Amino acid sequence: MSRIIEDRLRDAMAARARTVRDDGPPPPLPGPRRLLWGRWTLPLAVAVATVAVMAGIGVTVRGGESGRPPVLAPATAPAPPFYVAAVVTSSTVKTKNATHTSSTRGPLGVYDSRTGERTAWLPALDHSQVAGLGDGRTFFMAGREREGAPLRFYRITLTSDGEIGERVALSLPADLRTERLDVLAASPDGRKLAYSVSKPWTDLREVRVADVVTGEVRRWRTSKPGAIYRMAWVGGARTLVFSWQDNDRPFGQEAMLLDTSVAGRDLLSAKPVDGDTTFFAARPGGSSFVTQEGGKDVRAPSLVEFSVTTGRRVRAWVPQEWFKPVAFDASGRVLLGIVRGGAPARLDGQRVTRIKTPELPQGQDVRLETTW
Repeated sequence: MSRIIEDRLRDAMAARARTVRDDGPPPPLPGPRRLLWGRWTLPLAVAVATVAVMAGIGVTVRGGESGRPPVLAPATAPAPPFYVAAVVTSSTVKTKNATHTSSTRGPLGVYDSRTGERTAWLPALDHSQVAGLGDGRTFFMAGREREGAPLRFYRITLTSDGEIGERVALSLPADLRTERLDVLAASPDGRKLAYSVSKPWTDLREVRVADVVTGEVRRWRTSKPGAIYRMAWVGGARTLVFSWQDNDRPFGQEAMLLDTSVAGRDLLSAKPVDGDTTFFAARPGGSSFVTQEGGKDVRAPSLVEFSVTTGRRVRAWVPQEWFKPVAFDASGRVLLGIVRGGAPARLDGQRVTRIKTPELPQGQDVRLETTW
Protein backbone atom coordinates (compact mmCIF):
# COMPACT_ATOMS: atom_id res chain seq x y z
CA MET A 1 0.00 0.00 0.00
CA SER A 2 1.40 3.48 -0.94
CA ARG A 3 2.18 6.23 1.59
CA ILE A 4 -0.44 8.55 0.07
CA ILE A 5 -3.24 5.95 0.51
CA GLU A 6 -2.16 5.31 4.10
CA ASP A 7 -2.31 9.06 4.92
CA ARG A 8 -5.78 9.39 3.37
CA LEU A 9 -7.14 6.40 5.34
CA ARG A 10 -5.68 7.79 8.60
CA ASP A 11 -7.27 11.23 8.01
CA ALA A 12 -10.66 9.67 7.16
CA MET A 13 -10.71 7.49 10.30
CA ALA A 14 -9.78 10.49 12.48
CA ALA A 15 -12.57 12.61 10.99
CA ARG A 16 -15.06 9.78 11.57
CA ALA A 17 -13.95 9.41 15.17
CA ARG A 18 -14.62 13.11 15.91
CA THR A 19 -18.32 12.61 14.95
CA VAL A 20 -18.92 9.87 17.55
CA ARG A 21 -19.89 10.86 21.12
CA ASP A 22 -18.26 8.99 23.95
CA ASP A 23 -21.64 8.57 25.73
CA GLY A 24 -23.69 7.81 22.65
CA PRO A 25 -24.58 4.55 20.84
CA PRO A 26 -22.14 3.09 18.38
CA PRO A 27 -22.55 4.23 14.79
CA PRO A 28 -24.63 1.95 12.54
CA LEU A 29 -22.69 -0.48 10.42
CA PRO A 30 -23.26 -0.19 6.69
CA GLY A 31 -25.32 -3.02 5.18
CA PRO A 32 -23.89 -5.28 2.49
CA ARG A 33 -24.09 -3.92 -1.01
CA ARG A 34 -26.35 -5.89 -3.29
CA LEU A 35 -24.34 -7.22 -6.16
CA LEU A 36 -25.83 -6.49 -9.52
CA TRP A 37 -25.22 -10.05 -10.68
CA GLY A 38 -26.71 -11.72 -7.55
CA ARG A 39 -30.04 -12.51 -9.19
CA TRP A 40 -28.22 -14.56 -11.81
CA THR A 41 -26.29 -16.71 -9.31
CA LEU A 42 -28.89 -19.52 -8.89
CA PRO A 43 -29.82 -19.85 -12.59
CA LEU A 44 -26.13 -19.87 -13.46
CA ALA A 45 -25.44 -22.64 -10.88
CA VAL A 46 -28.36 -24.71 -12.20
CA ALA A 47 -27.13 -24.30 -15.76
CA VAL A 48 -23.60 -25.36 -14.83
CA ALA A 49 -24.91 -28.41 -12.91
CA THR A 50 -27.15 -29.40 -15.83
CA VAL A 51 -24.26 -29.23 -18.27
CA ALA A 52 -22.15 -31.35 -15.91
CA VAL A 53 -24.88 -33.99 -15.55
CA MET A 54 -25.51 -34.14 -19.29
CA ALA A 55 -21.78 -34.49 -19.88
CA GLY A 56 -21.68 -37.37 -17.41
CA ILE A 57 -24.62 -39.07 -19.09
CA GLY A 58 -22.95 -38.71 -22.44
CA VAL A 59 -19.79 -40.34 -21.14
CA THR A 60 -21.74 -43.24 -19.61
CA VAL A 61 -23.75 -43.95 -22.76
CA ARG A 62 -20.73 -43.74 -25.02
CA GLY A 63 -18.83 -46.04 -22.67
CA GLY A 64 -21.58 -48.66 -22.82
CA GLU A 65 -21.81 -48.54 -26.60
CA SER A 66 -18.06 -48.96 -26.91
CA GLY A 67 -18.11 -52.18 -24.93
CA ARG A 68 -16.86 -50.83 -21.62
CA PRO A 69 -18.68 -52.16 -18.52
CA PRO A 70 -21.73 -50.06 -17.61
CA VAL A 71 -21.70 -48.33 -14.22
CA LEU A 72 -24.14 -50.33 -12.09
CA ALA A 73 -23.62 -48.78 -8.65
CA PRO A 74 -20.96 -47.18 -6.45
CA ALA A 75 -18.56 -49.71 -4.95
CA THR A 76 -19.76 -48.75 -1.47
CA ALA A 77 -23.42 -49.60 -2.10
CA PRO A 78 -24.42 -52.41 0.28
CA ALA A 79 -26.05 -55.66 -0.76
CA PRO A 80 -29.67 -56.25 0.32
CA PRO A 81 -29.65 -57.06 4.06
CA PHE A 82 -30.88 -60.67 3.77
CA TYR A 83 -31.05 -63.44 1.20
CA VAL A 84 -32.72 -66.85 1.09
CA ALA A 85 -30.66 -69.92 0.28
CA ALA A 86 -30.81 -73.70 0.33
CA VAL A 87 -27.74 -75.88 0.74
CA VAL A 88 -27.57 -78.33 -2.17
CA THR A 89 -25.33 -81.40 -1.88
CA SER A 90 -24.50 -83.38 -5.01
CA SER A 91 -23.14 -86.89 -5.18
CA THR A 92 -21.84 -88.79 -8.20
CA VAL A 93 -21.96 -92.56 -8.57
CA LYS A 94 -20.01 -94.23 -11.36
CA THR A 95 -21.16 -97.56 -12.68
CA LYS A 96 -19.77 -99.77 -15.40
CA ASN A 97 -21.97 -98.25 -18.07
CA ALA A 98 -22.74 -94.71 -16.89
CA THR A 99 -22.22 -91.96 -14.34
CA HIS A 100 -25.20 -90.85 -12.25
CA THR A 101 -25.42 -87.59 -10.31
CA SER A 102 -28.06 -86.88 -7.71
CA SER A 103 -28.64 -83.76 -5.61
CA THR A 104 -30.19 -83.27 -2.19
CA ARG A 105 -31.69 -79.87 -1.44
CA GLY A 106 -31.85 -78.75 2.17
CA PRO A 107 -34.45 -76.46 3.75
CA LEU A 108 -34.68 -72.79 2.81
CA GLY A 109 -33.01 -70.48 5.31
CA VAL A 110 -32.71 -66.71 5.69
CA TYR A 111 -29.11 -65.43 5.88
CA ASP A 112 -27.56 -62.10 6.86
CA SER A 113 -25.56 -60.57 4.00
CA ARG A 114 -23.11 -58.92 6.42
CA THR A 115 -22.28 -61.86 8.67
CA GLY A 116 -23.43 -64.94 6.73
CA GLU A 117 -25.31 -66.12 9.83
CA ARG A 118 -28.67 -67.83 9.46
CA THR A 119 -31.45 -65.77 11.04
CA ALA A 120 -34.54 -67.92 10.31
CA TRP A 121 -35.93 -70.95 8.51
CA LEU A 122 -38.67 -70.59 5.92
CA PRO A 123 -41.66 -72.95 6.29
CA ALA A 124 -40.92 -76.47 5.10
CA LEU A 125 -43.10 -77.07 2.03
CA ASP A 126 -43.07 -79.80 -0.59
CA HIS A 127 -41.93 -78.70 -4.07
CA SER A 128 -41.15 -75.30 -2.58
CA GLN A 129 -39.96 -72.33 -4.65
CA VAL A 130 -39.15 -68.81 -3.48
CA ALA A 131 -38.85 -65.43 -5.23
CA GLY A 132 -37.78 -62.06 -3.84
CA LEU A 133 -38.31 -58.42 -4.68
CA GLY A 134 -34.62 -57.57 -4.36
CA ASP A 135 -35.10 -55.48 -1.20
CA GLY A 136 -33.80 -58.23 1.08
CA ARG A 137 -36.99 -58.14 3.15
CA THR A 138 -39.94 -59.31 0.98
CA PHE A 139 -40.22 -62.81 -0.46
CA PHE A 140 -42.92 -64.94 -2.04
CA MET A 141 -43.05 -68.67 -1.45
CA ALA A 142 -45.06 -71.47 -3.03
CA GLY A 143 -45.37 -75.14 -2.22
CA ARG A 144 -47.52 -77.86 -0.68
CA GLU A 145 -48.06 -78.75 2.94
CA ARG A 146 -47.79 -82.42 1.93
CA GLU A 147 -47.64 -84.57 -1.20
CA GLY A 148 -50.93 -84.42 -3.14
CA ALA A 149 -52.14 -81.27 -1.34
CA PRO A 150 -53.06 -78.20 -3.40
CA LEU A 151 -50.38 -75.68 -4.25
CA ARG A 152 -50.34 -72.70 -1.87
CA PHE A 153 -48.78 -69.24 -2.18
CA TYR A 154 -47.50 -67.00 0.61
CA ARG A 155 -45.97 -63.55 1.02
CA ILE A 156 -43.27 -63.43 3.70
CA THR A 157 -41.93 -60.21 5.23
CA LEU A 158 -38.78 -60.19 7.36
CA THR A 159 -38.09 -58.03 10.39
CA SER A 160 -34.99 -55.85 10.75
CA ASP A 161 -33.34 -58.83 12.50
CA GLY A 162 -34.03 -61.20 9.60
CA GLU A 163 -36.76 -63.11 11.41
CA ILE A 164 -40.14 -63.87 9.84
CA GLY A 165 -42.38 -60.99 10.80
CA GLU A 166 -45.39 -61.80 8.63
CA ARG A 167 -46.60 -64.76 6.62
CA VAL A 168 -49.71 -64.05 4.55
CA ALA A 169 -51.55 -66.71 2.55
CA LEU A 170 -52.55 -65.44 -0.90
CA SER A 171 -56.01 -66.11 -2.32
CA LEU A 172 -55.01 -67.81 -5.57
CA PRO A 173 -56.67 -70.81 -7.25
CA ALA A 174 -55.58 -74.03 -5.56
CA ASP A 175 -56.29 -76.32 -8.52
CA LEU A 176 -52.77 -77.71 -8.87
CA ARG A 177 -52.37 -81.01 -7.03
CA THR A 178 -50.26 -83.33 -9.17
CA GLU A 179 -48.32 -80.78 -11.24
CA ARG A 180 -44.77 -79.92 -10.29
CA LEU A 181 -43.85 -76.31 -9.57
CA ASP A 182 -40.63 -75.53 -11.48
CA VAL A 183 -39.96 -71.76 -11.32
CA LEU A 184 -41.43 -68.78 -9.44
CA ALA A 185 -40.93 -65.05 -10.20
CA ALA A 186 -42.42 -61.96 -8.55
CA SER A 187 -42.96 -58.65 -10.34
CA PRO A 188 -41.01 -55.68 -8.89
CA ASP A 189 -44.16 -54.15 -7.40
CA GLY A 190 -45.18 -57.46 -5.78
CA ARG A 191 -48.51 -57.37 -7.63
CA LYS A 192 -48.02 -60.37 -9.94
CA LEU A 193 -46.55 -63.84 -9.60
CA ALA A 194 -45.40 -65.85 -12.58
CA TYR A 195 -44.80 -69.56 -12.19
CA SER A 196 -44.23 -72.52 -14.45
CA VAL A 197 -45.60 -75.99 -13.82
CA SER A 198 -45.06 -79.33 -15.50
CA LYS A 199 -47.20 -82.44 -15.45
CA PRO A 200 -45.31 -85.66 -14.61
CA TRP A 201 -44.90 -88.19 -17.40
CA THR A 202 -46.10 -85.72 -20.04
CA ASP A 203 -44.61 -82.96 -22.19
CA LEU A 204 -47.11 -80.38 -20.94
CA ARG A 205 -45.46 -77.15 -19.78
CA GLU A 206 -47.54 -74.24 -18.57
CA VAL A 207 -46.75 -70.68 -17.44
CA ARG A 208 -49.28 -68.91 -15.25
CA VAL A 209 -49.43 -65.25 -14.29
CA ALA A 210 -51.50 -64.52 -11.17
CA ASP A 211 -52.62 -61.15 -9.84
CA VAL A 212 -52.21 -61.41 -6.06
CA VAL A 213 -54.82 -58.65 -5.50
CA THR A 214 -57.66 -59.76 -7.76
CA GLY A 215 -56.80 -63.47 -7.93
CA GLU A 216 -57.03 -63.43 -11.74
CA VAL A 217 -54.85 -66.04 -13.46
CA ARG A 218 -53.78 -66.15 -17.11
CA ARG A 219 -52.24 -69.22 -18.74
CA TRP A 220 -49.88 -70.06 -21.61
CA ARG A 221 -48.92 -73.65 -22.42
CA THR A 222 -47.10 -75.90 -24.85
CA SER A 223 -46.81 -79.63 -25.46
CA LYS A 224 -43.48 -79.39 -27.25
CA PRO A 225 -40.84 -81.40 -25.36
CA GLY A 226 -38.68 -79.04 -23.33
CA ALA A 227 -38.21 -77.34 -19.99
CA ILE A 228 -38.25 -73.90 -18.36
CA TYR A 229 -35.32 -73.19 -16.03
CA ARG A 230 -35.67 -69.54 -15.09
CA MET A 231 -38.08 -66.60 -15.26
CA ALA A 232 -37.94 -62.90 -14.43
CA TRP A 233 -40.04 -59.80 -14.97
CA VAL A 234 -38.80 -56.99 -17.20
CA GLY A 235 -40.40 -53.70 -18.15
CA GLY A 236 -42.39 -53.51 -14.92
CA ALA A 237 -45.17 -56.08 -14.54
CA ARG A 238 -45.95 -56.62 -18.21
CA THR A 239 -43.18 -58.61 -19.92
CA LEU A 240 -41.83 -61.94 -18.72
CA VAL A 241 -38.47 -63.33 -19.83
CA PHE A 242 -37.91 -67.08 -19.44
CA SER A 243 -35.25 -69.56 -20.52
CA TRP A 244 -36.52 -72.38 -22.71
CA GLN A 245 -34.61 -75.62 -23.20
CA ASP A 246 -35.85 -77.32 -26.36
CA ASN A 247 -35.29 -81.08 -26.28
CA ASP A 248 -34.67 -80.99 -30.04
CA ARG A 249 -31.87 -78.45 -29.37
CA PRO A 250 -30.07 -79.91 -26.36
CA PHE A 251 -27.14 -77.47 -26.24
CA GLY A 252 -27.88 -74.04 -24.83
CA GLN A 253 -31.01 -72.36 -23.59
CA GLU A 254 -33.01 -69.76 -25.45
CA ALA A 255 -34.40 -66.67 -23.74
CA MET A 256 -37.99 -65.85 -24.71
CA LEU A 257 -39.95 -62.62 -24.14
CA LEU A 258 -43.63 -63.07 -23.29
CA ASP A 259 -45.96 -60.05 -23.37
CA THR A 260 -48.45 -60.96 -20.63
CA SER A 261 -50.77 -58.09 -21.54
CA VAL A 262 -51.69 -59.79 -24.82
CA ALA A 263 -54.20 -62.61 -24.66
CA GLY A 264 -52.80 -65.89 -25.91
CA ARG A 265 -52.55 -69.59 -25.29
CA ASP A 266 -49.37 -70.71 -27.03
CA LEU A 267 -46.35 -70.34 -24.76
CA LEU A 268 -43.84 -70.61 -27.60
CA SER A 269 -45.42 -67.69 -29.43
CA ALA A 270 -43.15 -65.60 -27.20
CA LYS A 271 -40.42 -63.63 -29.00
CA PRO A 272 -36.95 -65.21 -28.88
CA VAL A 273 -33.97 -63.08 -27.90
CA ASP A 274 -31.12 -62.58 -30.36
CA GLY A 275 -28.61 -65.18 -29.20
CA ASP A 276 -28.16 -68.06 -26.76
CA THR A 277 -28.40 -67.27 -23.06
CA THR A 278 -28.03 -69.23 -19.85
CA PHE A 279 -28.75 -67.12 -16.77
CA PHE A 280 -30.17 -63.61 -16.61
CA ALA A 281 -31.20 -60.79 -14.30
CA ALA A 282 -33.86 -58.23 -15.20
CA ARG A 283 -33.73 -54.56 -14.26
CA PRO A 284 -36.86 -53.82 -12.21
CA GLY A 285 -39.07 -51.32 -13.98
CA GLY A 286 -36.54 -51.10 -16.80
CA SER A 287 -36.47 -52.14 -20.41
CA SER A 288 -33.45 -54.45 -20.41
CA PHE A 289 -31.95 -57.52 -18.78
CA VAL A 290 -28.44 -58.91 -18.35
CA THR A 291 -27.46 -62.43 -19.30
CA GLN A 292 -24.37 -64.61 -19.08
CA GLU A 293 -22.93 -66.01 -22.28
CA GLY A 294 -20.60 -68.98 -22.14
CA GLY A 295 -20.37 -72.05 -19.94
CA LYS A 296 -18.69 -73.40 -16.85
CA ASP A 297 -15.51 -74.17 -18.77
CA VAL A 298 -15.04 -70.52 -19.71
CA ARG A 299 -12.75 -68.59 -17.35
CA ALA A 300 -14.90 -65.44 -17.39
CA PRO A 301 -17.85 -65.50 -19.80
CA SER A 302 -19.13 -62.18 -21.02
CA LEU A 303 -22.23 -60.50 -19.69
CA VAL A 304 -24.62 -59.10 -22.27
CA GLU A 305 -27.43 -56.61 -21.83
CA PHE A 306 -30.47 -57.07 -24.07
CA SER A 307 -33.26 -54.68 -24.95
CA VAL A 308 -36.77 -55.85 -24.09
CA THR A 309 -38.24 -53.79 -26.94
CA THR A 310 -36.10 -55.19 -29.75
CA GLY A 311 -34.71 -58.38 -28.23
CA ARG A 312 -31.24 -57.35 -29.40
CA ARG A 313 -28.07 -56.74 -27.44
CA VAL A 314 -27.25 -53.28 -26.13
CA ARG A 315 -23.73 -53.85 -24.77
CA ALA A 316 -21.38 -56.55 -23.52
CA TRP A 317 -18.54 -56.66 -20.99
CA VAL A 318 -16.40 -59.22 -19.16
CA PRO A 319 -16.24 -59.28 -15.32
CA GLN A 320 -13.06 -60.07 -13.41
CA GLU A 321 -14.16 -63.66 -12.86
CA TRP A 322 -16.90 -66.17 -13.62
CA PHE A 323 -20.17 -64.53 -12.55
CA LYS A 324 -23.73 -65.78 -13.00
CA PRO A 325 -26.32 -62.98 -12.79
CA VAL A 326 -29.35 -63.88 -10.66
CA ALA A 327 -31.14 -60.62 -9.88
CA PHE A 328 -30.88 -56.86 -9.47
CA ASP A 329 -31.62 -55.26 -6.15
CA ALA A 330 -34.82 -53.24 -5.77
CA SER A 331 -33.12 -50.05 -7.00
CA GLY A 332 -32.02 -51.69 -10.24
CA ARG A 333 -28.42 -50.53 -9.72
CA VAL A 334 -26.77 -53.47 -7.92
CA LEU A 335 -26.31 -56.69 -9.89
CA LEU A 336 -26.43 -59.80 -7.69
CA GLY A 337 -25.28 -63.24 -8.68
CA ILE A 338 -23.20 -66.35 -8.04
CA VAL A 339 -19.48 -67.02 -8.45
CA ARG A 340 -17.75 -70.38 -8.79
CA GLY A 341 -18.52 -72.67 -5.89
CA GLY A 342 -22.01 -71.23 -5.48
CA ALA A 343 -21.08 -68.27 -3.26
CA PRO A 344 -23.32 -65.19 -3.63
CA ALA A 345 -21.68 -61.98 -4.82
CA ARG A 346 -22.39 -58.53 -6.22
CA LEU A 347 -20.97 -56.92 -9.34
CA ASP A 348 -19.93 -53.27 -9.87
CA GLY A 349 -18.84 -52.88 -13.49
CA GLN A 350 -16.12 -55.55 -13.65
CA ARG A 351 -15.48 -55.76 -9.90
CA VAL A 352 -16.86 -58.84 -8.10
CA THR A 353 -17.38 -58.65 -4.33
CA ARG A 354 -18.38 -61.77 -2.42
CA ILE A 355 -21.24 -61.71 0.08
CA LYS A 356 -20.91 -63.48 3.44
CA THR A 357 -22.06 -67.09 3.48
CA PRO A 358 -22.49 -69.76 6.17
CA GLU A 359 -19.88 -72.41 6.80
CA LEU A 360 -20.47 -75.29 4.39
CA PRO A 361 -19.38 -78.94 4.83
CA GLN A 362 -15.89 -79.66 3.51
CA GLY A 363 -14.96 -82.50 1.20
CA GLN A 364 -18.33 -82.58 -0.54
CA ASP A 365 -19.82 -81.09 -3.68
CA VAL A 366 -21.86 -78.42 -1.87
CA ARG A 367 -23.33 -75.21 -3.23
CA LEU A 368 -25.91 -72.59 -2.30
CA GLU A 369 -29.11 -72.05 -4.24
CA THR A 370 -29.57 -68.34 -3.57
CA THR A 371 -32.54 -65.99 -3.99
CA TRP A 372 -32.83 -62.26 -3.31
